[in-house]
Amino acid sequence: MKNLGTVYQFELKGLLKKKAYIVTTVVICAIIIIATTLPTLLNAFSGEEAAAEEPGMITGNFGMFLETDDIDLPLLEEKLQGIDLTYFDTAEELKDAVTEETVSTGYILKSETAYTVLMNNVGMYSGGDFLMDSALRAYAEDKALLAEGHDVEGIRSIMSGITITGDTEVLGKDSQNQYWVVYMLIMATFMIIMFYGNNVATYVAREKSDRTMEILITSSDTNSLIIGKVLASGTAGILQAAAMGVTLFLGYRLNSGNYSDEILQFLNLRIDTDLLAVYILFALTGYFLLLFVYAGIGALMSKVEDVPSATTLVTMFVMAAYFIAMFSLNLPDSLLLKITSFVPFTSFMVMFVRYAVSNVTMMELVLSYGILLLTAAVMALASVKIYRFGTLNYGNNNNVIKLVKKALKDNGER
Repeated sequence: MKNLGTVYQFELKGLLKKKAYIVTTVVICAIIIIATTLPTLLNAFSGEEAAAEEPGMITGNFGMFLETDDIDLPLLEEKLQGIDLTYFDTAEELKDAVTEETVSTGYILKSETAYTVLMNNVGMYSGGDFLMDSALRAYAEDKALLAEGHDVEGIRSIMSGITITGDTEVLGKDSQNQYWVVYMLIMATFMIIMFYGNNVATYVAREKSDRTMEILITSSDTNSLIIGKVLASGTAGILQAAAMGVTLFLGYRLNSGNYSDEILQFLNLRIDTDLLAVYILFALTGYFLLLFVYAGIGALMSKVEDVPSATTLVTMFVMAAYFIAMFSLNLPDSLLLKITSFVPFTSFMVMFVRYAVSNVTMMELVLSYGILLLTAAVMALASVKIYRFGTLNYGNNNNVIKLVKKALKDNGER
């Protein structure tokens, strides 16, 4: 292990100088800059700021065709005040206007309580038509009250004067304000592990394939080689993620003045310091645990093209952790969340989520991290043995489980 520092520095410098690493970092950072600067660019090209909308204001040009003469039009128009409304003589004319986008939405009123809404295109998340629903309901209520001789304005004044107030006292965890930041951290962890896990496995397999591994072990011990490679690859991933994070922060700070209120409200993310500490602790430990596993598998492969199929099982564990974490964001009390928060190959992501959405005792936290840390240490030792075995094994056996057993058995007998 005396050459560990030398190996680490050499491998890290090599990774940071690679064109693929530099180009990927620059391209992603450039995309982040463009994305964060987009509102500023749109404002610059438009030449003028969009007029501010009143709270609750409904925008758009609406068309209407009355299929019945029973509607009290002046009373209905009172319920549609402030709406840009155009009347059409026939339903076909209204349909043509909607198709040609002369009007954004069309309404065919069949009776006082029934209508058909016309829309040109409907998105996946388009909501219901609450404009006409609320207008016809208010119209029907006023008409019924007027028929009974009631003072409509007086009744509505009384009803609007009733105010209900309520406070919420959260006894457990309030994860609403941290939902999106937790969501993004899960995504970032998953992407970094998937990319750098496969990267380190491919890197080690390539050294073995072109016989570079045989040269390296003559100048350094296998322990230093495999641990130095994993630590260097892990550091490169952290530095790349940090560069993206800093770029995102700077882009936001420089252009936040041109963001809409909705975007600013969404980006007003916060995370508690204790939750951040739990995330860093578990995510980093799980990250290096999996990098050691990927590196060990890479050392067993004689061909680089065998790496993707050989790492399938590990990838499935990472994906399982990702989906369980995402699924559990809205189910804080699920049994699956509690169990997997102690399983080392899922706890690195799941315990962070559990801590964010529910109450976790310090004993549970320490126990889960202890299991994760112990597993990481065991996997590091196993990968060292597997790497040592892999330097001498150039067979064509692609059964990873058998190769791992053989590697550990051979090292145990020495």
